[in-house]
Amino acid sequence: MIGKGEVLRLKETLKTLALPTLSLYLDVNPAKPENAGRAYALRAKDAMKALKVPEDLAERVLALLRHEVVEAKTLALFADGKRLELLPLGVELPLVSGVKTAFLDEKESRLLTDGALAHYGEPFLLPLIYALDEYERYGVVYVDQEKWRVFELFLGEVEEVRDAFLALDTEAWRRLSLDAPGRRFHLGGISRGGAGQDLFAKRLAAWEERFYKTLAHELERLWEERGFTRLILMGPEEHTKLFLGYLPRRLKERVAAELPSLPHPGATPGEVLKRLEPVLEEVERREEVRLLERLEEAYPKAVFGPEALARVQEGRVELWVLPWHLDQRVYACEGLYLADEAQALGSCEAPEAKPLAVVLPELASGYAAKLEFVRGEAERRLLERGGMAALLRW
Repeated sequence: MIGKGEVLRLKETLKTLALPTLSLYLDVNPAKPENAGRAYALRAKDAMKALKVPEDLAERVLALLRHEVVEAKTLALFADGKRLELLPLGVELPLVSGVKTAFLDEKESRLLTDGALAHYGEPFLLPLIYALDEYERYGVVYVDQEKWRVFELFLGEVEEVRDAFLALDTEAWRRLSLDAPGRRFHLGGISRGGAGQDLFAKRLAAWEERFYKTLAHELERLWEERGFTRLILMGPEEHTKLFLGYLPRRLKERVAAELPSLPHPGATPGEVLKRLEPVLEEVERREEVRLLERLEEAYPKAVFGPEALARVQEGRVELWVLPWHLDQRVYACEGLYLADEAQALGSCEAPEAKPLAVVLPELASGYAAKLEFVRGEAERRLLERGGMAALLRW
């Protein structure tokens, strides 16, 4: 799994590749019929041929694609005359799987088509940087009958954090799990009462408070170390609810879901991921809808439709929100890009039409606009509001 340190190392490594560098992003999702029989290798071959990539480099790449077993949804590949960096990703990337328009820009040495994005020249890192910076890194606190565990989920991969909750008092957890709410005053089937009951209740409350405070402190440490951006709690409700009450506010606000444990103890990371995948999809789509709602409430600090493109080119946009399926065209006119063809024709003699997906990297990096792509219900709403939105700096 790509950790925080690995993200920084990867970014620096890719910048050291010799020029010209081949940057190739391929949709390799095996669940899609269009990828059957490694059809993505053919798309890569066509893209490299269109960009006039040297034959020896193209053959090295194709040999790898034809024989390497790739377990991923997207494959990011970077190659110069000597080195080849391969990065399988368990997620789809914008500009790779969401674009339906084929476009070859010979000036930029870039080809964009559904399922493939290729660039030959400077390393083209925008789709990868987007994934590394914008995809959420989930911390999953998992409670089963035996112990408390933590899993990290990022870019479609899962890993158990082996050193999590080292300070866990296993005896306290055994007692707390045995004496769950509704049972805590019944030991060995004999109901206790009077002073004995009061003493036991106080002792259990002290154990409980110390136990959950310790776990909350450990989770806060992991939050910082691992770079979690969202949390999911999995386990018996009586324990996850209690634990939630002891979390500091900044962590409590980042809890995206609370789920029951899997039916058997000792679940593997793969089983946890399989259970969480539909939940994560639901969380992401829900958060995208909330983002649009926040933008609507932020007016006039937020704009929708073609005005967003104009504000980007004024350097005023902090966050630029776009649909995942980016089929819009823009019109180059006297150094600016206009969203409206009629306006472009009225401003210059021969405006050049280009897919927004092609000029997007130039605009986003040139004007320091952070990108956000939305799907599902949020995408539908965004298209109804003009196909883009922006949160303004001023």
